Amino acid sequence: MKVYIVCPYNKTGGPRSLHQLGNNLISKGLDVYMYYGDHGQKAKTSKILYDDSLAKIANKIEDKKNNVVITSEYDTGWLLKVKNAKRVIWWLSLTYYLNNDVLSAIKKYTLDRNQSSIYVPFRYFKRIVKDKLNGKSDRFINKDKDLQSIYHLYNCEYVRQYIVSRGVKSNNMQYLCGPIDLPEHKDPVRDILKNKKDIIVYNPAKMDKDTINNIQKYMNVHYPNYILKPLKNMTHNEVLNNLKAAKVYLDLGYFPGPERMPREAVIQYCNIITANRGSAANNIDIPIPQKYKFKTDPVNIEQLCELAIRMCDDFETYTSDYDRYRTKVKNQIARFDKDINEFCNNIKK
Repeated sequence: MKVYIVCPYNKTGGPRSLHQLGNNLISKGLDVYMYYGDHGQKAKTSKILYDDSLAKIANKIEDKKNNVVITSEYDTGWLLKVKNAKRVIWWLSLTYYLNNDVLSAIKKYTLDRNQSSIYVPFRYFKRIVKDKLNGKSDRFINKDKDLQSIYHLYNCEYVRQYIVSRGVKSNNMQYLCGPIDLPEHKDPVRDILKNKKDIIVYNPAKMDKDTINNIQKYMNVHYPNYILKPLKNMTHNEVLNNLKAAKVYLDLGYFPGPERMPREAVIQYCNIITANRGSAANNIDIPIPQKYKFKTDPVNIEQLCELAIRMCDDFETYTSDYDRYRTKVKNQIARFDKDINEFCNNIKK
């Protein structure tokens, strides 16, 4: 058996999880290959993406009965070419799958920003031209019967509910969530808590710019002595250091999956405020009190900022509200190996 993991050649959360999966499968004695490509376009590289990856690089996929081909939901078009090998989708972000339908994705993007529908045809044309120039294919698995014939790994309840709605049976799916890369704390929790500062960090990558600007304006007027800091243009270690210093982590993104940064924030004992969208909408994936999850259409800026300030001023009063979430994140690290054992048993059947 050879296992091929199809992965885009860029360092983001998804590729990191795919390489973690490869390393763990190798530790089980499987012959694992990374196949680097993005929507039908094979990457021209002979260098493994992550230095700690143990997998070999494949230049082609051998479509044989005993082999396995794994893709993320982001790029399932490769599986349409597979006729004999076992096909697997590891769902890391539902939004990336839905965005494969270009027109629907652009309509949603425009609607989410409260912009006129006149932008839709221009954005659609721009996207199609860009993909053609880059040699990318728009093919993806979108028929229910095709999804039902594939084995699925889901990383959160939000995704599980979606694939169930597409008719996938429980015996053809299982839970598998990539753990975060985070060493255990060497310092006692008490020392971590007392070294916190009046810093509110936020993830700007998936937040509306107008919302960010309005939060900044409110803070400048009412609480100029508190630091509001975006986590951008930083190395992973820099992000962790900022989370370690901050009292509050703010994320009003769309939560297409379990998301790495909120999990890193809760392990670093940040008090967390999120949107109530995607996986954050339920109490299984992001198990924090509902009062810390905000509607985003529009955001109540005053209510949000005042909560963030209370979380700074009475920091330790709030930290126990995140114990359940911290436990969940730690358990994801502990159970990753066990869940992959289950996966190995299933693909060998």
